[in-house]
Amino acid sequence: MTIPTAGKHPELLDELIESCGLPLEQVVIVETKPGVVLPPGVIRIQDFGPPNIQRWWNIGIEASVKAGANAVAVLNDDIRINGETLFKLFGELKNTGATIASPSRPKIANKRHTRPLVPYTPRIWGCLWMLDTGSDLRPDERYVWWYGDEDLDIRSRKNFNGVVNVDVYYEHYFAGEGTSQNPELQALTEIDAMTFQRDHARLLTLSTWYRKLLFINRGADPS
Repeated sequence: MTIPTAGKHPELLDELIESCGLPLEQVVIVETKPGVVLPPGVIRIQDFGPPNIQRWWNIGIEASVKAGANAVAVLNDDIRINGETLFKLFGELKNTGATIASPSRPKIANKRHTRPLVPYTPRIWGCLWMLDTGSDLRPDERYVWWYGDEDLDIRSRKNFNGVVNVDVYYEHYFAGEGTSQNPELQALTEIDAMTFQRDHARLLTLSTWYRKLLFINRGADPS
């Protein structure tokens, strides 16, 4: 398990480390600000460079691989899980041969998803996902703050063995809060949105056309 953190939610972080079901030597914490308090025994890595969540994810993933991991769970520091969450994700990752496992999404079947991608709907939750490290799939550091999880989702389903959604317990408490309160992160998000539009222009255009056609066929107003 790897978690990037600036230490803003110490109680939740402590609970994550305690409740995840993993020994401390299998927990990689990427500290993005000074002063993070952690229990002794976890793997600690400091990166106080410019914000880039994909870089922090990659640092944690590669440190986990060096420690012998064949799968790595990537988590936000503001979520809650229980002792079964990661093991259920790992079990379905291996049972299905998927490249990524992530919790269930509304109206999406709990199965391995590959193609077709149109109309595009994400299968990954960026706050909690697990990667099969035997694959070459890694976060793209051109995405600095947003859309990196959706880019992973598309590439996993298009070029690798897809995403499996799994019914697991988790709660996400402060989704988007840091971004909504920080103009710098909002500006980075806008840049990432343009990168995402360029990288996946055809897929997004086909998805828009499909949805408009669906509205028209149902007699609804596509506007």
